[in-house]
Amino acid sequence: MPPSGNQSLDSPPEIEELSPESNFTDARRGWSLEQKVTISGIVLVVLTLMISTGVNIVTDFVDSGAGPEYGYRLDVDPGKYEDLGANRWPFASGASYPSFSSTVFIEGVCVSDPDYYCGGSGVIISSKWVLTAAHVVQELILDETYVVVGSDYQNAENLIEVENFYIHPSWGGSDEELYLGFDIALIELSDSSGIYPSSWANYEGKDDSLLGATIFVSGFGNYDNYDGSYCDSACLNDGDEFYSQRRAWGNTLDRIVEMPPITSSGARGEMNGGHIVYDFDNPNGTKNSLVRGNIGFNIFANQDYTYAGNGDSSSIPHSLEGTAVYGDSGGPVFAKIGSTWTVIGITSHGSESSDYGDVAFNTRVSVHAEWICSISNSHGYITGC
Repeated sequence: MPPSGNQSLDSPPEIEELSPESNFTDARRGWSLEQKVTISGIVLVVLTLMISTGVNIVTDFVDSGAGPEYGYRLDVDPGKYEDLGANRWPFASGASYPSFSSTVFIEGVCVSDPDYYCGGSGVIISSKWVLTAAHVVQELILDETYVVVGSDYQNAENLIEVENFYIHPSWGGSDEELYLGFDIALIELSDSSGIYPSSWANYEGKDDSLLGATIFVSGFGNYDNYDGSYCDSACLNDGDEFYSQRRAWGNTLDRIVEMPPITSSGARGEMNGGHIVYDFDNPNGTKNSLVRGNIGFNIFANQDYTYAGNGDSSSIPHSLEGTAVYGDSGGPVFAKIGSTWTVIGITSHGSESSDYGDVAFNTRVSVHAEWICSISNSHGYITGC
């Protein structure tokens, strides 16, 4: 967390408790929770997307029979997800696993309420550049935002000030722009991160042949056990007041989607967005939302996913199968291209329950390579451009 008052940047960031009644950012999906009401036994979740030009309301009906799982398999020790996220034995980075040291925590004072902090996750792709989700940075006050390096943000290895935000010109915060896959942004750091950057899909089509590949995803998901927490019985405790571990999980790449172009509000003409999509299979493979025949609809959570496109999905879960939760937004999706683990997606949105059958949408990086390199050309070199 960023320091408060006159706290030194050399000291560990101080944690400030967020009240469950407060308008805190759902940094996994870019939503701020306003209220939840029950109608005839079905939970109606009213979510607001806070943007500079107003507030958009999105309503989703969530399956009232959601299970106790939350982002990770209940038949697996949750500590293994932490070990993977920290590349502790037996998950050392190399041929079998990417290095997750480039996955960072982003924290700053909320634009919508300066009394609270907002944030999410991101990935270092160059010495002074972090790739993240647009909905993460749009909620942050630039001069009071920090990037936290390390696998535990309460015991940070480094705390770096932010120089600037660069949000994709086709992102304005609307539902349409979310669905079209423009939820992407760059953070320019004031100093070098000191972390070896991750490779990223630096030209369009670089990920075209990866359908069905094993992927790994990482982030700083919120598993705090407070009243009103979404993790419920699956909340985690790492011995501190707040759960602050970097976690990672595996999955299978079920969809690679390129959305139709729209005319940007900026000066760059027509642009395409896109998604990297996967679902959260249960251990016996019976809750497979993207299997052929369930196209466009998650029968387990009443979610419309028609923009996931057509295709099929493996029903065999990864040994560390998982999905994103609140706080994971902006975190990287890795796949191996050749012999190199490469960032092909950025966690964007999906259903709030994060239980078996959930579908996760991640902004497809390769379709935005031209935009990323345009920032490199005008504001400072980004590795890969």
